[in-house]
This record gives sequence, C-alpha cells and structure tokens, in this order.
Amino acid sequence: MVIVIVVDCFIDKSNGTAVSANNLAETLRQKGHEVRVVAPYINGKDSYAVTERYIPLVTEVSHTQHMHFGTANKKVLREALQGADIVHCFLPFKLEIVAMKLARELQIPYIGAFHLQPEHITYNAHLRYIPFIHQFIFWLFKAKFYRFIHHIHCPSRLIESELQRNHYKAKFFVISNGFNTSFQPVESAQSDGFFHIVMTGRYSVEKRQDVLIEAIALSKYEKQIKLHLKGQGPKEKEYKELAKKLSNEVDFGFVSKDELAKLYGYMDIYVHTADVDGEAISALEAIASGIVPIIADSPLSATKQFALDERSLFKAGNARDLAAKIDYFMEHKEVIKELSAQYAQSAQNYDLSLCVDKMIAMYREAIDDFEDKRLFG
Repeated sequence: MVIVIVVDCFIDKSNGTAVSANNLAETLRQKGHEVRVVAPYINGKDSYAVTERYIPLVTEVSHTQHMHFGTANKKVLREALQGADIVHCFLPFKLEIVAMKLARELQIPYIGAFHLQPEHITYNAHLRYIPFIHQFIFWLFKAKFYRFIHHIHCPSRLIESELQRNHYKAKFFVISNGFNTSFQPVESAQSDGFFHIVMTGRYSVEKRQDVLIEAIALSKYEKQIKLHLKGQGPKEKEYKELAKKLSNEVDFGFVSKDELAKLYGYMDIYVHTADVDGEAISALEAIASGIVPIIADSPLSATKQFALDERSLFKAGNARDLAAKIDYFMEHKEVIKELSAQYAQSAQNYDLSLCVDKMIAMYREAIDDFEDKRLFG
C-alpha cells in the first residue's frame, strides 16, 4: 500500500504523538509499504515538508510543549496524496483537516486518529476549571474534523469510551501505539546501594512529576532513593527547584532511545504520575524492560491498564499514597524480582510489530468500506 501520514509534529522525539508517528512509519516501511509523511521540518525520501504555522499566543505555548502546527499547503498535500491508497490524519488541526478534505475531493480513503485529549490543552493553558470546557473541545474537534471521519484509531479503551461518551459516530479501532522492541529485560549491573526510581515524559502540568518528588521526600527510605526524571518541558526549572529538598541529586534531562534502554537496565521501579494520558508509551517501554511500575489511577489516564494488581497503582495526585507504595517495594524486593518477569511478559501484547499489523488491517477495512462512494460525500 501507499500510505500518507499527515501529522503536525513528527521530528520532536519528546512528543508522544511524534514518537508514535515515527514508529508507525518506520514499521510500515519494514513491512514493505510505501509511507509518505507530511509534516513541518522533515526531509529525506518520501518526506513532504510544510512550513510551521504561526498562531498568535498559541504557538508560544505549544513550543514549550515541543509541539508544532503545520501550514496546510495544498500543493504539497496534493503531491503527497497522488496515487495514495489511504491517508492517515493524526490530529484535528488545520493541516489534517485540509488533508482530509483533499482526500474526500480526490476520493482517496482516509482515517483519523484521536491522540489529543482536551485535558492536554486545558491543563497547559490553565483552563481546566472552566465549566464544560472539555465538552466544548470535544464538540469543536467533532464539528471541525471528526464528523467527517468514518474510521477512528483509538490508542486505548479509555479514548474509545471518551469518544462514545461525547457522541462521536464512527467505527472505532482500539489499537495500541505499541512499544519498540529494542526495550527488553536485561540483568541489572547496578550495585551502588541506591534504590533507583525512574519516570520519563514531558515536564508538564498534567504529567505531575511534582507528586513523585514529594512522595520520595515522604518516604521512610528517602536517603536511599536515587530519582531519574528523564524528559524536557516547561516545568523543568520548577521541578529542579522542588527536587532540592531531596538528599540525593535528581537525574534530569532528555535522553535518546538507546540511552534510555541502557538506563532502564539498572532501575528498580518505574513510576507514572500523569493525570492525563491516552496511552503512555514510555511506561510500556519500561514495563517491557522488566521494570515493575507504580501508576496513578487517574480516570483520565489509560496507563493504569498496564498494572497487574493494586500494588502497582496509587491514588492519583496523592504523594503520601505513592510514598507508601514505594516503601512497600523497597521492603519487599523479592516481590520486584517476582513481578519483573510477569510485567515483561505482559508487555508483549503491545509489541509494535503486532500493533502495526492491526493498523494495516484497519487500513484495509477502511479501503474496502470506501468502495461505497457515499462515504466521500
């Protein structure tokens, strides 16, 4: 197949949507498909670059989140869509909206994905306490984009249920974004006497790394803990200041995929504190590496689905409860060893190659459905 991926953010690997788009494109190519990507700042074979779209006030905020918006260049889009079998639109913004409209005009099958929860916007724009704001954003996304989409990729059951609750009408395909199989269990070589805790992800409001820092400060074993907070984002300065209360210096900073895989080799547990997550690939990668997780039980986070039992869940936003869970694992290291293999095995259900096979099946079903030309109407 010739598959066109249209996405606003592709080059910044600290952005979850960009990581998912890159993993999908790379794996589809490995499976013999031609993949064209339309996005800002890209180059190389089958890359169709558009300029970044500047939106007053919004662009400044989005840059702190390592997010870009692409200009909807019809000439570039038409070139990318020429001879395509299907168009995969990742986000509900102008670049994807125009790509979808061109696909309809050219009668090329297309699908949409739902990667951006309204809370990702409202948390970072400090709007989340405005009454009905989330329902309004769901409505706006639907009015501008999703009402024209007949097939929606949902990275998790949580996303599917949110769309159903907000009266979206389409075929829903619940398919994990999948984890890269370069993350595998390895024997720990660490022997420095510390208990190593890791969390990866953007330093942003909804990820709640502050809860983890506070929890470690509350731990009975605070002086024995070494925290690794890997990522980048607008809250970095604030979190570094907060981390000064801990006995041991916190390991901040962004790392590459290969560096992260090595880091995971000597971690004791992985903590995921996010209030909002459609699916945290970072948590999956850690679990696939055999690291036992402790995950926030937030109703807006799908990541809690990866927990095998209550020992790996804590009350979202509750640093004291998280501290108790950390202390439990520090006091029962034999449980970590027992659960490690179980978690690594559970992650195999989310193997990237298997997930992309499901995506290919979704594409084929959509192409078949578009034999009914009324879908282009």
